[in-house]
Amino acid sequence: MSGIPIRSSIHERGVALITAIVIVSIASITAVAMTHELQLNIRRSSNIFAADQGYLYTLGSEAWSRGMLIRDLNNNKQDGNYDGLDEDWAQELPPTPVEGGQVQAVTACLQARFNLNNLYLNEDASDADKQLANDNLALFQRLLTILELPESIAQATADWLDEDIKALYPDGAEDLEYLDLDQPYRTANGFMASPTELRLIKGVDREIYEKLAPYITTLPEQTKINVNTADALIIQALAENLNQADAEQLISEREEEPFTQPNAFVQKLKALLDENKVKSDQITSLISVESQYFQMETVVRMESSSQRLVSLLYKGDEDVIVISRTLGAF
Repeated sequence: MSGIPIRSSIHERGVALITAIVIVSIASITAVAMTHELQLNIRRSSNIFAADQGYLYTLGSEAWSRGMLIRDLNNNKQDGNYDGLDEDWAQELPPTPVEGGQVQAVTACLQARFNLNNLYLNEDASDADKQLANDNLALFQRLLTILELPESIAQATADWLDEDIKALYPDGAEDLEYLDLDQPYRTANGFMASPTELRLIKGVDREIYEKLAPYITTLPEQTKINVNTADALIIQALAENLNQADAEQLISEREEEPFTQPNAFVQKLKALLDENKVKSDQITSLISVESQYFQMETVVRMESSSQRLVSLLYKGDEDVIVISRTLGAF
């Protein structure tokens, strides 16, 4: 009888010990979980802060680019209207250290490229508008030929843009052809919103698009090509019988003295080619020496993330405005 209380006491102490161990284990697991969650929250907050900081840096770069264009706008009012690659807005901002990372930015003239929306033609277009659309079509065909791509893409693009559903060109395509695809869709019958829309057009695959992409754009209105910013391939496409060497010579000459009038470019063409082969009125209708549309691209690299902002800027008569922004990881 005297041994029973001793065994009971030992049993109670064992239960208490196990209970204590369980409580300590639970407390330890809870502490570890809380510590892990705290670390995740700290990391999450740090990433959010870095992302916000990076975004503000991209907006700062955009403001810098806009400021350069505003200064150019004011200078043009005093010194004459031309936009060239010798001006401040065209100078790249090299990788620049900032708190927590670095910023790099470049502003490009979008009117150095062929605007696909120049091929758009509404149903009640005037004869002059039809002629201009045909001249732009011929320009695009020449560009495709220079790049060794099918000319038929030009006619298919024109049909994609026009307002009707009737194919206007032998190599064109309208709704009936696209609706017959495995994944059917309709033509735009209006302006393209992005150059990537070209990938939907008959005859354009990824390889063709990537080869053509550096030379095309889609702007919210029809525009002329700035001969002060266009590269040699676009210059070459402006006129029949103009070869690569001639185009590069024109580039070299504008580096010494930018064109201040469209006619100055036409006169240079006449000096290179047989004057009778230069269609002065046609070329003049396609070109300009100034630009309204620019693209600013900035890349911000932070310790834990990177961001890329592409901004479409419009330089009007009195101000420079931001039309759109595209933000993504880099």
